[in-house]
Amino acid sequence: MKIYNDYPLKNVTTIGLGGYCKEFICPENINDLKMIIEQNALFIGNGSNVCFLTDYYDNRVISLKKMKKNISHDEKYISCTSNVSCTKLVRYLFNNRISGYEFLYGIPGTIGGAIFMNAGAFHQEIMPNVHSIEVLDAQGKIFTLNKGQIKYSYRSSNIDKNLIIISIKLLNKQLNFDPLLLSKLDDKRKETQPTNLLSCGCIFKNPHGDHAARLIEDAKLKGFRIGGLYVSQKHSNYFINDGTGSHQDFILLLNAVKDKIFNKYSIELSEEVVLVK
Repeated sequence: MKIYNDYPLKNVTTIGLGGYCKEFICPENINDLKMIIEQNALFIGNGSNVCFLTDYYDNRVISLKKMKKNISHDEKYISCTSNVSCTKLVRYLFNNRISGYEFLYGIPGTIGGAIFMNAGAFHQEIMPNVHSIEVLDAQGKIFTLNKGQIKYSYRSSNIDKNLIIISIKLLNKQLNFDPLLLSKLDDKRKETQPTNLLSCGCIFKNPHGDHAARLIEDAKLKGFRIGGLYVSQKHSNYFINDGTGSHQDFILLLNAVKDKIFNKYSIELSEEVVLVK
């Protein structure tokens, strides 16, 4: 197990922002995890849906990246550890001619993070495909939650934030395999999203009956910049860090966009990205 003191958080987030945390811990197995689990510790996967808005986060940040990754399947189910990336899972399924999860390809997070926030793309989301999840609680007890025990909605679930998702069992839906679907969706994602730039994915949830990106674009905020952060020209629900941005720039840009949309449409945008202060 690796423990780092005063660790730079910009190194573990895909948007490259944040100050330092008190401790950054990388357990290598379940026993390590049981030794360090405690309430109020923050667990991150690939750091793709989180932004640290503080100079110093006076708490532990725990990453599961160093733990062993496994994927397997049979005729009914697909099983994997929570630290497997969405893209790696889809690539495994593609290589085994299993369809139904291509929409996850290119989502920069882990499958555990995707489950926790009910991630999705291309009008699909992950939770309807879940059979069960295995979790670890703050007392070090491992148990299973079946899908019927989990409530979920658009980009959210009721999974307790103090539970650590250890592994996931998904449904093998036995759909007809389309060898071209993955490349089609990947091409579409690259055409419409800034996949090769520093960002944390979509900033805002879509308001009911509309799309945050459409509202932001219609308000002529594409390219709007504060310091080193700007609204993407390719997808206006993305904020891009040009490499010089700060978390202060992020806060100012976030508030400016929310204020503009509220003043123009009387719609209050809510964040999809997790903001840690």
